[in-house]
Amino acid sequence: MSNIPAVSVIIPAYNVAPFIVETLESLFAQTRQDFEAILVNDGSTDDTEEKIAPYRDRLVYIRQPNRGVMAARNAGLKAARGRYIALLDSDDLLLPNFLEVLVGMLERDSSLSVAYPNARYFGWPAHDGKLHQDVFPVAEPVTFDRVLRRECYIFGLLVFRREVIETVGGYDESLAGQGAEDFELWLRMLQHGFRFQFTREVLALYRWRQDSLSNTGVKILSCVVSVYEKLLRGELTEDQRQWIETRMPEWRAQLNYARFKDALAKRNFAEAEKHLAEARQFYRQPKLALIQTAMKITPKLVALWSAAARRRFSFVA
Repeated sequence: MSNIPAVSVIIPAYNVAPFIVETLESLFAQTRQDFEAILVNDGSTDDTEEKIAPYRDRLVYIRQPNRGVMAARNAGLKAARGRYIALLDSDDLLLPNFLEVLVGMLERDSSLSVAYPNARYFGWPAHDGKLHQDVFPVAEPVTFDRVLRRECYIFGLLVFRREVIETVGGYDESLAGQGAEDFELWLRMLQHGFRFQFTREVLALYRWRQDSLSNTGVKILSCVVSVYEKLLRGELTEDQRQWIETRMPEWRAQLNYARFKDALAKRNFAEAEKHLAEARQFYRQPKLALIQTAMKITPKLVALWSAAARRRFSFVA
């Protein structure tokens, strides 16, 4: 009997001590047990390693200097031995039948390359208890064009055949920022003609954290802009290219506005004023004109106001 696992579950981990035990327990409670768990500790500086210690004999454990989630996932992909690859974030939870359902979808249909589930949010005041597919709609068929235009979304905890990653390569570590790197990989898979399918069954619980990568405006917007800039350098239809070019000015303005808020919070007033001016080239709201004027007169007061209003002062877009 072969000791090669059917599934390799890749878990990048960075400073997730409060969450990692619950995540691992949800993985080891799977109804399907023919998997290996590959945990990549991406240079954690908290007590993540101590929390992992009781599970070390059940893990393929990789520790590396902090290089970011893309590099951590690539390290996991390099170590994976399974016929199927499953992705698990180190603060999310799997329902017991996650692997059984998604791997089963791939095993029953040889034309299918990627399978992904529905998920339920928790810890997010705006969406607590809601389903991912209600917030971010899906539609069959899942195509490159639909995903490109954000008409169909892909939930990141998914399962795919090993040969997919062998064909398209791993995560692009050259992308700026973090938080949308999987979006670029899914588009690359779709461009190569690999078929995606989703289920509406809830198979995961998606944890929202105030400090998570996906909630860091500058990082995720830098990555989104970087992804679309990369796409513009590749093969697209004229309509797809025009769609991206039409929206790029607003995405760059959103990024500059996020950089303004970040610099303001750090009391880097010169940098904040510069990014606000760049955002104002696109956004013409009177509110921002007043803020820009106030930055020239009393930037410390603007910083105090911004900190006090942070929870209700949302993105301009």
